[in-house]
Amino acid sequence: MSTTVDHRSLGTGLHEAAGRWEWFVALGVGLLIAGGVASANLLLATLVSIFYIAAMMLVGGVMQLVHAFSAGDWKRRLLLVTGGALYAFAGAVAVFDPLMASVGISLALGILLIAAGAVRIASAVQDRSQKGWGWMAASGILTLMVGAIVVAAWPAIGIGLLGAILTVDLIFQGWGFIAFGLALRSRLKTA
Repeated sequence: MSTTVDHRSLGTGLHEAAGRWEWFVALGVGLLIAGGVASANLLLATLVSIFYIAAMMLVGGVMQLVHAFSAGDWKRRLLLVTGGALYAFAGAVAVFDPLMASVGISLALGILLIAAGAVRIASAVQDRSQKGWGWMAASGILTLMVGAIVVAAWPAIGIGLLGAILTVDLIFQGWGFIAFGLALRSRLKTA
């Protein structure tokens, strides 16, 4: 299989995108507005996030249950039914008690951030001979500190954490699309 890139088609695609730079800027502005709306009520943004995740878990669990009945032998079928039922049950719990789900997810997120930060720090220390290892260590320390803050402030932080993460993501995406659209406009003017 060939991995060569046809630069002419890439240039054509980029030129076509540059011709529509306004759409990227408009998408960015829309995402900024959505981020602003989400930031106005972090609890509501968290609940919406939890309901979406829970609904997808319920659908996924039901799909796994339906699939289980097409399994050949009873041992495999029992395993698939158990997995699908547990997944659907977790989704149902999140639908019926989204605040508890958001608190639980925030604790798990904090613990995972601490673990990821520790692994990143260990990896950086192990690669001390490599240029830039300090940046990786600093990134690991920051990640570990954020995780520690989440765990230390738990359970109170769990109620708005997912909404805050959603808000920050929407705002960063918005600015990213605006910057991309303006860069495309600049490229179009110079071409």
